[in-house]
Amino acid sequence: MIAVEEFAERLIRLAAGFQPRPLPRRRRDRQILMKSFLLTLDSDRGYTEPEMNAAIQRWNDEVAPAIETDHVTIRRLLVDHGLLERRRDGRAYRVGFPASPLAFDLEVDGLDPRSIVAAWREAHPPRRGPPAPA
Repeated sequence: MIAVEEFAERLIRLAAGFQPRPLPRRRRDRQILMKSFLLTLDSDRGYTEPEMNAAIQRWNDEVAPAIETDHVTIRRLLVDHGLLERRRDGRAYRVGFPASPLAFDLEVDGLDPRSIVAAWREAHPPRRGPPAPA
């Protein structure tokens, strides 16, 4: 079970930094990232492919700016894990509800991953080089 505290802490460590990094390999970390994306979607509606691509790009810009990836990789990962359902023609998507071996605390569903990352980045601005000599 992933509690709210672990979710927020891991999301920050994985995605909020200023140094680029690839998608994590650990399943638990990937699931935290995927859950953070799903929290940015409206699960009551469908998305066209361009809308889904834009949603993934917004997530990458606002929630996971440190993760170097593209919308195709993220979309494929979400579909492969059953977190997104894709229409047969590939033109529409909706949030899926697969049975998951990894459970999240119910309170995680009430989190705003954008706010978590934005607050951390505001409190931890990128480091600058040493001050210039006077």
